[in-house]
Amino acid sequence: MAWFVAVAPGFPPGISRAEMANPEGSPSSMQGASASAKTGPTIYEIDFTNLDSDLSPGEATTVTPAELDEIYAPQSGHLEALNIRSPLRYLTDPLDELNRRTGLRIGVAHTMLFLQPLGGQSSRYGAAGDLDLMSSWTLIGRDTRDTGRLIFTGEYRYQIGDQAPSLVRNQAGTLVAPTRSFNARGWVVRDAYWIQRLFHARLRILFGRADISDYMGSHWLQNANRSFINRNFSANPAIPFPGHGPMLGISIRPIDQFYLTAGASNAYSDSRLLEVDTIFSEWDLFTMAEVGYTPTYPSLGQGRYAFAMWHMDARSRDDLPSDYGLTFIADQNLTKNLQAFARYSYSDGRLRDIRHSVQLGFGYSGICGRTNDLTGLAVALSTPRQPSTRNEAVVEMFHRFQLAENTQFSAGFQVIATPGNAVGTGAAGMFYLRLRTSF
Repeated sequence: MAWFVAVAPGFPPGISRAEMANPEGSPSSMQGASASAKTGPTIYEIDFTNLDSDLSPGEATTVTPAELDEIYAPQSGHLEALNIRSPLRYLTDPLDELNRRTGLRIGVAHTMLFLQPLGGQSSRYGAAGDLDLMSSWTLIGRDTRDTGRLIFTGEYRYQIGDQAPSLVRNQAGTLVAPTRSFNARGWVVRDAYWIQRLFHARLRILFGRADISDYMGSHWLQNANRSFINRNFSANPAIPFPGHGPMLGISIRPIDQFYLTAGASNAYSDSRLLEVDTIFSEWDLFTMAEVGYTPTYPSLGQGRYAFAMWHMDARSRDDLPSDYGLTFIADQNLTKNLQAFARYSYSDGRLRDIRHSVQLGFGYSGICGRTNDLTGLAVALSTPRQPSTRNEAVVEMFHRFQLAENTQFSAGFQVIATPGNAVGTGAAGMFYLRLRTSF
């Protein structure tokens, strides 16, 4: 279960920029227009719509509504000069019409990753694919702010070749995985929940199957499908989040530029299982609270500054102890095209190998002349819980090309200095290619 309280900064009470321009349920919003379609090409507005968030400014851009915003937003690609109408329009146009007529918004995304180790303890590559089927159905209040929506997401992850990229961590001996999102776990039901907005969207209620890590402890550039892939940056590696499972959320937005989020989830949740039997029989909890400030500076732009604390109950079924920790997060637009984030996390107990985790990163849009391109650079330092394990430093850089309206291609690399669990002390490198198609 989870509870949420949130405030969207700088907009009329209870309404976001996207809602202000296109209230959910209006003809224009049914076309999927997002903040990026209305307000210009900043990194934040093009790629990361957290302040147009579904529940909280602290949620990740991996939540289904944010992913659908990205899919439906207009994109300008490098191949646009060829003046070729995307074949996927034959699928997207009917989906747009369905959205306008019924309030049912459907999106499909397929992402493939190829990861090649360079140096370290092995050079065996890893490759995998990730198919996401997403939907958001507004069944109540389509022409009002007080909407009721059903969110449902299915996902299929599969291995390509001898091993998935998630297994490269074992051969490289890293403390934090170079990536974990691309594995071979097969079909899962990720999300199946209801979101209800009341009192002009001041009060928001979520209940159903979801992942609490999607709503707290993240930063704006946290998305393995479109941004950094190393777990230092694509997740919060110091927090032992459970997987998708039973959650309850309440979001209250009292004033602008301030939010408070608190939540809880079943500690036994596992994204691979529906676990219906544990809903009523086992109630050890993972709980978390996040408070944040979301200012807009005239000389810079929008930002978010947050502090969060979490606690995991002891789990007798798995013979696991309790644990707790904290995290500080800062996101800030610096210019029209440049965004920065910083995060520090601490874990006290034995559920994570990491005691301290620090990350700092930047994202820049338009370096190759296309505002939908994104270049990222980030560094991380992790201090292990065990004194016998070395500190681990990571650098990751990538560039994502918007090839066409529905296609993105990324190339990137990681350098892991003194991998924490490696036999030797030499650095390990990772080169990767990523291709994403969505409609």
